Amino acid sequence: MERRGDTVFPDFRFADNPGMDEVPDEEIGYPLGPVPKGDGVEYAFPGEPEEYPEMDFRRLANDLPDGRTIPNTTYLTHAIHKHPAIFIPHIPSYIIRQFTTPENADGDRPLVLDPFSGSGTSGLEAKVNGRDYLGVEINPLSRLVSEVSTSPIPPTTLDRAEDRYLDLLDETDDRRYEEYDAEFLDRTGKDHWFEPAAIRGLTRVRKALAAFKGSDFDPFEGLSDGERAAVDDLDLDRDELHERVNRWLTLLIANTVFEVSNADPGVSKAYKSKKMRRKIDAGEHPPDVLETHREQIAETKGNLVALWNDVYGTNYSGGTVQRTLGGYAEDGQSRGERIDGNDAHAAEVDIRLGDARTFSFEEYDEQVDLAVTSPPYINAMNYYRGSKLRLFWLYDFLEEDEKFDATELRKSIVGTNSVSMSTVDRDLPATLRSIWTGTDAEFEATRLPHLDEDIEAIHALDHNEAERKAYVTWSFFGVDMLQNLARVYEHLKPGGYYFFVIGENTIGERLIHSHKYVADIAQHLGKFEGTGGDFDADEGFRLVGSAWDEITNRDLFKGRKHEGGVIECEWVTILQKPPRESE
Repeated sequence: MERRGDTVFPDFRFADNPGMDEVPDEEIGYPLGPVPKGDGVEYAFPGEPEEYPEMDFRRLANDLPDGRTIPNTTYLTHAIHKHPAIFIPHIPSYIIRQFTTPENADGDRPLVLDPFSGSGTSGLEAKVNGRDYLGVEINPLSRLVSEVSTSPIPPTTLDRAEDRYLDLLDETDDRRYEEYDAEFLDRTGKDHWFEPAAIRGLTRVRKALAAFKGSDFDPFEGLSDGERAAVDDLDLDRDELHERVNRWLTLLIANTVFEVSNADPGVSKAYKSKKMRRKIDAGEHPPDVLETHREQIAETKGNLVALWNDVYGTNYSGGTVQRTLGGYAEDGQSRGERIDGNDAHAAEVDIRLGDARTFSFEEYDEQVDLAVTSPPYINAMNYYRGSKLRLFWLYDFLEEDEKFDATELRKSIVGTNSVSMSTVDRDLPATLRSIWTGTDAEFEATRLPHLDEDIEAIHALDHNEAERKAYVTWSFFGVDMLQNLARVYEHLKPGGYYFFVIGENTIGERLIHSHKYVADIAQHLGKFEGTGGDFDADEGFRLVGSAWDEITNRDLFKGRKHEGGVIECEWVTILQKPPRESE
């Protein structure tokens, strides 16, 4: 990165970027500023400055010259489900629009990858901006959310589906349908998390959904000429469009479960707080399940109508003004319901159920133009525990490839603190040096010895969780991040960027400088054991630079203690896969 006055210009090397059909006219720079931090937090390593460039994504996303602005973090379908620890849409929106063009260097739509797809934030921004998207997600609920949020459904179909489904719901009796009760897949106590009235109502909802899925509902009936033209151009037949509706209604079970369970909605994991116990004892919980479900139908239908209006430039009622951008197009003209030249309409979304560490899609090898992601925090929360109640209630409505083993899913989610130390078969404390195949001098030239010091210090704490916390920290970098960086490298085109947005947190009184360690691992993929790939010894990403963005949504941190100080920003590590020498 080159500093000129108070601005830093990363060395992007746009001429090597396969996601753009032309090099930008002007250099891209970011203002230099002091890194924000809470009391007791120390960011800088010895000899490193405490000033870094700031990537203020809210400002950057709304200042691009294409005319598109993002009114809030919940516009379109970004708030179609209360998903934990999502990143704001401004981040992928800016990165996608700034570092790809509507056509890539080959004249095709650029392909964007997010290996931690989550609720589909990157996927939605790729879709509405006319880029193809490949998402990888291990949690079936998250995959469902991201598929629904990125799949436009004609508003006429939504209206008719709502009417038909509510009729079926009204036909159910006010009783508990044993045949539509949910089987909980582990030792989780259903009666602990749900009151009898909630269970009764949820069985009615599941009965209505089963009836709708098996009905002769025709999603093509009553479509306008524009809606039918869009559906036909995508080659969606009746069964496929019906399935989009089914997936939407299935997601509504999860949404309703979130609202009527005994888990405190203000805590990321399933937790029956004292506040919730008081509400239950006072008869203030649960809310009426069917009324709550109807509210979710109306709200999410509005989200989907807003998505259709945005993609096609229409003004169907049901999408609120704040969520509807009203006919954005690069030339400033409304898309109308035109199909020709509508990149958002044509953009393809492919969300695969897979592991960010081990995914391998042969058809996408070296086909990705741009990757962007925000992985989970280390040891920050039990992501499985935050979603399991909803997963159990919709399990039998999932696709066959989404059926899961509860124990395996719990253990396999990156960032989990659910680790059985009795199964660890390596010497502890584990270190990054133990999997390094380069020379000692090369290792010392990185910042990874400092990470090993962190791990060893955590392991040595007088704390009953010290050993586990130290191992989880090592595993996050020595397995999870190493393998993810390797998989993305394999799928990126030479010259493609990987924007890696990562938060830093305190573990065992040690602030873990995650973005620095990720940067050093990424540059030396060929010098590690355990990548799961075949790399030359000197192979790895080129580091373009690092920057910070202030955290304003602190929902992730509710209920967590911060002995080491509150973390005020996230870090952006910008990586580029080197072009082939012949290029």
